[in-house]
Amino acid sequence: MSAGLPSPTRGFIADTRAVSAVEFALIFPVLLVLMLAGIQLVTYINATRKVELIAQSISQMISQAQPPQNSTTATVNATDLHFSFDSALVLFPYLMKDAPRQGLQWWQDIAITFASVNFTQTASNCTGTTDLSNCYAAKVVWTSTGTTGGNYRPCTPAQLPADNTAAPSRATLPRSVFGPGSLIAVDVVFTFRPSFGARFIPAIRIARSMYVQPRYASLVDLDTTGNDGIATKCP
Repeated sequence: MSAGLPSPTRGFIADTRAVSAVEFALIFPVLLVLMLAGIQLVTYINATRKVELIAQSISQMISQAQPPQNSTTATVNATDLHFSFDSALVLFPYLMKDAPRQGLQWWQDIAITFASVNFTQTASNCTGTTDLSNCYAAKVVWTSTGTTGGNYRPCTPAQLPADNTAAPSRATLPRSVFGPGSLIAVDVVFTFRPSFGARFIPAIRIARSMYVQPRYASLVDLDTTGNDGIATKCP
């Protein structure tokens, strides 16, 4: 078929010395996009794990407050809450990189709120059921209103029961946690914004909540001495 072509054209078609370079030039952009997308996916998965780790770790720190002798009520103060909040920087150092990219301080790049919730029995005929949400009212004892954002649990109204599989909400608690006693609720929200392809990939909200009963006390209350506004004691 190439017999009738001019000699230079036949030579160009037969020349295969640069085929590999041409193939690489064609496939390199695709490989680069796949590599960058993979990096963003790994970063997102890691952020999800870190947000869950923060919620778990802070809930454990606050719930382990010990009551004084001859008392069943433990207390935490502003220093304790600041220490718990600042631990997020150790658990999730990515904040130091992401916050400047968003034009924020690291503590503005993530919302971490915690609250103490006390359950009061409202009915006496539910002792044998597995769902006690109709028999107990969940009242917020204190809440961390001084942390970034409006994600804190409000003092009023009382926390409402929600399905155990429902997404975390500042106004609800899973039905399975209702019952005698109290708990510490820690809510962590982080908005993941990819550093590559942000124009095409929307920001993803990562929210995790943890509910832990006090380990050594019946209730963890707030000591308002020296409180700088990080938390509010509910009336």
